[in-house]
Amino acid sequence: MATLFSCGPEEDAKQYKIGFSQCVSNDAWRKAMHDEMYRELSFYPDLSLEIRDAQGNSATQIQQIKELVASGIDLLIVSPNESSPITPIIEEIFQNGLPVIVVDRKTSSNLYSAYVGGNNYEVGYTAGQYIRNVLNGKGNILEIWGLRGSSPAVERHRGLLNAFQGSDINIVTEINGQWEKDTAKNQLSEHLLKENIPEFDLIFGHNDVMAIGAHEICNSLNINNKKFLGVDALPGPYGGIQAVTDDVLDATFFYPTGGDKSIEVAHKILTGDFFEKENILQTAVVDSSNVRIIKQQTDKIIDQQDNIIRQRDRINIQMEIYKNQRTFLFVFGLTLLIAIISLIYIFKSLRDKQEINEELKNKNKEVSEQKDKVLELSQKAEKATQQKFEFFTNISHEFRTPLTLIQAPVEDLLKNKEAAPFKPDLLLIRKNSMRLLRLVNQLMDLRKLDSSKMFVKAAEHEIIPFLEEIMSSFKKLAMQNGITFKLIADDRNIKLWFDPMMLDKVMFNLLSNAFKFTHEKGSIIIKVEQNALANEVLIKVEDTGEGMSKESVKHIFDRFYQGENFSQSGSGLGLALSKDLIELHHGYIKVESQPGEGTNFTVHLKNGKAHFNSSEIIEGEFQQYFSEESISFEDFEPVPIVEDSTDSKENTILVIEDEKPIRDYLCKQLGKYFNIIQAENIETGIGKALDQVPDLITIDLMLQQKNGFDIVKALKNDIRTSHIPIIVITAKKGIEERIKGIKLGIDDYITKPFSFELVLERIKMLLANRQKLREHYIHELPVENTAQTKQSPDKKFVSNFTSLVEKNISNSQFGVNEICQEMGLSRGQLYRKLKSLLGYSVNDYINKVRLKKAKHLLLTENSPIADIAFQVGFTTSAYFSTAFKNHFGITPSEFRDQQHQN
Repeated sequence: MATLFSCGPEEDAKQYKIGFSQCVSNDAWRKAMHDEMYRELSFYPDLSLEIRDAQGNSATQIQQIKELVASGIDLLIVSPNESSPITPIIEEIFQNGLPVIVVDRKTSSNLYSAYVGGNNYEVGYTAGQYIRNVLNGKGNILEIWGLRGSSPAVERHRGLLNAFQGSDINIVTEINGQWEKDTAKNQLSEHLLKENIPEFDLIFGHNDVMAIGAHEICNSLNINNKKFLGVDALPGPYGGIQAVTDDVLDATFFYPTGGDKSIEVAHKILTGDFFEKENILQTAVVDSSNVRIIKQQTDKIIDQQDNIIRQRDRINIQMEIYKNQRTFLFVFGLTLLIAIISLIYIFKSLRDKQEINEELKNKNKEVSEQKDKVLELSQKAEKATQQKFEFFTNISHEFRTPLTLIQAPVEDLLKNKEAAPFKPDLLLIRKNSMRLLRLVNQLMDLRKLDSSKMFVKAAEHEIIPFLEEIMSSFKKLAMQNGITFKLIADDRNIKLWFDPMMLDKVMFNLLSNAFKFTHEKGSIIIKVEQNALANEVLIKVEDTGEGMSKESVKHIFDRFYQGENFSQSGSGLGLALSKDLIELHHGYIKVESQPGEGTNFTVHLKNGKAHFNSSEIIEGEFQQYFSEESISFEDFEPVPIVEDSTDSKENTILVIEDEKPIRDYLCKQLGKYFNIIQAENIETGIGKALDQVPDLITIDLMLQQKNGFDIVKALKNDIRTSHIPIIVITAKKGIEERIKGIKLGIDDYITKPFSFELVLERIKMLLANRQKLREHYIHELPVENTAQTKQSPDKKFVSNFTSLVEKNISNSQFGVNEICQEMGLSRGQLYRKLKSLLGYSVNDYINKVRLKKAKHLLLTENSPIADIAFQVGFTTSAYFSTAFKNHFGITPSEFRDQQHQN
């Protein structure tokens, strides 16, 4: 049974798809080419072929080539209709990496993988030589051309002319046959019926079918004693060989189709075998002297090929029968196995059924009892939920009272001239108290929405002045940040029915988000458009800010959702509330965004008032509304913070904080005692920490896009910054965050809201402790070693360190860890000490010693450069050469050559 089920189909070999763009398919020569291709494909089961017929139209052929490439072909075969129009598309496809085989007709460049076809010039030249012999070097020729723009026609004509040089043979007439028999017959008939046409002795057609058509026209017009020559020499009852046999043509010249050769070359290209780029097929004359032998051979080949096809079809039938039988056997075995398993399962189920029934009786009794308990608990939970909602509403109202008591004295102090020195701090208090008030209002609005106690009070307003009034609150903020902020409207007299209090909250929230995430020199545009088809007005807020991911766009209107760009700057309430308020207007809001390309919010509001019910409309006069959202954005000018100060302040502090008000406050206060570097995000913070190596870093854990723990981990794991003390100042108060921070190496953890005095004292304490630790490692070296070598501790350290490096210079695995283990220092201690004494990092110093040693070996030894690289600890000669050139400005080989020349 195991053997039976292991008999699966063999793994299929890789399949390749070939696309063939044929210029035309309705002549015998092209059909012969297709037959040869399909016969050759029978030898390559891993190839498949798709043929497209352009029907003699170059534009159609270009479109078909594009369609074949788009369908996922592995190789393209092209027989160009005309050389010049097809060349650009072939070059483009070839340069994009797709193999291209040109068949029969060449393009105007050599940008293709391979060419398969006869030498059309050689065909024309051979025909010309034959004509010279037949006419004894003197006579007149009527030439029937193929397509004038195609390379075969041009080359055959050129070969014919060159063969006639030095003879008295002239081409007196040229007919445009366009490769088609009927076209050639019509053109020749019109020519022969004209008066005073030039005499001719022989008609040469660029292919057999046109030459045969010429013979038929001459017979019908009783024009006798003319010779007829063609090109192709196709086998079969209607080919050129049969025409020579029947004395229709005096001769024809072999022009192989190359169908079988093109498939053979295609397979070599796809499987990586060697192939010739130019595959030129030879020509030969077929006339009365050899036509019988050639006809016998071609007929025999055709019969053999037919036999091969019949045998292949029989084999395919047998394989299909075999596959069906194998499938049947597999299904039968599988069914038998399933039946056995099913019987076992049924027997076991019958035995277990009785036990289960007994258990069900007991459980039914338990479920009934639990149902009564659940019902009782649900009633209690509903009551508790209502009590929570009431508490939520009451506490939200309670927040408004202390906030009002904060705002009122602040406003009074701002008007007092004696409080001028404290104006920046007072403005900061006012701004954030208003921000907290707005959050409380949003919470209360959501509670009203949940309890269905918020109703639209719509009246007719002019939308443009309404929006301009809201924009006025943001203009100073836009000016301070250099943001382009304007309103664009098709019609400034648009009137719309809406509740101004609700729409004010929506627009204020959209603009707040836009300003929050739009960088300096960006733009925020409000557009008002009318959609006549949908009978609605569109209000668009478009910014050039950071944008959002697809996941954030999907959930942006969910309550309390905080995407990667919103987690630190909002509560997740504003957009959810905006969506609900617009839906109360029987409209909807949409968002479109791409990371790094900005965000577009579109509010759709219906025209008129038919969509409102009577209770939602205020008729007649109405009072001017007051906007609680129009918070003044006037802010104090931040105190300039000079980074990289050159004054007498001893220590430098890096402040990493994405909330600008908090960052400005910390920088302003700490700037009184330290040199300050500030960074608004993780990338900038890491860059400045690595470039300027501050003495201490403060960081917020809740940064946009990434967690602050990421930067702590990065800094503590980097040898250049692992020694720097880090203080976390964050709103996260959970014990889990504290434990995680301690594990990562955070030196202190301060929660918001914080006391600046506490922050200052913690910073001073950490810097003092770090100084003591630094002095300890400088002065606590073993006394006996110092006495023996009579060296200072620093010199002893340098001596031991350089000796250790020299001793292990050939060990490519030797590095910081080994040095730390040998010298008994941590990575951070070793880096700081080495940096202060030698001015190098550990790895830089090791590389410098290795390169210096390598330079000496290059001067004194004749060993290969690769051996010298291994002797000084480089794993590869390529990396050694790169490092050597970066340090000395020339490669090792160039250095050695210069020394030999000197």
